[in-house]
Amino acid sequence: MKRYIFILFPFFLFSQVDVKNFDYRRADSIALKFPKKKYKTVSAVAEILTQDITTEHEKFRAIFRWITDNIEYNKSAGNVADADKVVRKNKAVCQGFSNLLKEMCNVVGIPCEVITGYTKTEVSDINRKLKKTDHAWNCVKLYGKWHLVDVTWATSKFNVVTHKFQKEFDEFYYIVQPELFILDHFPGPPTKVQAQQIINEGYKGKVANYYQFLEKPVKKKAFGSWPVYYADFFHMQLNAIDPGKGTFSWKQQKPLHVEFFSEKTIKDASILINTDKFVTPVELKDLGGGKYGFDYTFPVKGKVDLTVYVNGLCVAEYLLQVK
Repeated sequence: MKRYIFILFPFFLFSQVDVKNFDYRRADSIALKFPKKKYKTVSAVAEILTQDITTEHEKFRAIFRWITDNIEYNKSAGNVADADKVVRKNKAVCQGFSNLLKEMCNVVGIPCEVITGYTKTEVSDINRKLKKTDHAWNCVKLYGKWHLVDVTWATSKFNVVTHKFQKEFDEFYYIVQPELFILDHFPGPPTKVQAQQIINEGYKGKVANYYQFLEKPVKKKAFGSWPVYYADFFHMQLNAIDPGKGTFSWKQQKPLHVEFFSEKTIKDASILINTDKFVTPVELKDLGGGKYGFDYTFPVKGKVDLTVYVNGLCVAEYLLQVK
């Protein structure tokens, strides 16, 4: 009995680790100080990078941060998908990033899968028919539990003005709550191999919903109908916003009420109408309990592209028909 307890205790101990909010300074330091030189294979990096790290979550963090620091998002690398080739070229798009993360994890014995699916990055994506997948990300299993990550979006931030990626580490996309991840990532069908693995694990739900990791899976149509949520929506810890539909009709004479919840203090809000050069401040009301809201009456009728800003940051975008 004592021997049995001795074997299980370390796993139980580490399974209680908050892998999202853990102090990763040591793992980050190892990754960011790793020698900058030409490497030919995934194993040449992963094995040496993690050789002095003993815990699963810190090994994974070191791998994740090495990728975000050393691999550049470059559209010209669309054909660079093989993990070893990504290491040699030091550039990739989402498929290459995701493949590299999976293979580096495999080298050190950490289960990791590539997920392909759909994202929403601009207002034209609202109600877009989701046929061909447009992005790839990962899930990683740490201490028996799957977690969602996007190493591509963690590497660079998408600039909503220039519509280009800028190299800057984004902590949010390192281990994301499924309830938040689904707001801008919708997984496509798993591969045949993945589907069989899911069945073997004893999953009782619809296999196509597995990689959402939600108790109540979201339907593709619902995902498409939502507004566009930008990265700063998550940075401001906004976990709810109303209206919940991304496009709808509205009467001109009736004020539109926008309401949201944030764990952070919100000082001001503003909106951008269509392609106006400047944002329009709105009267923000503190509704208590972390809720804030404002009302806005549209001066003209017609098709309106409405972007919401909170504390000067772009958080969500809608497409309205004002009648």
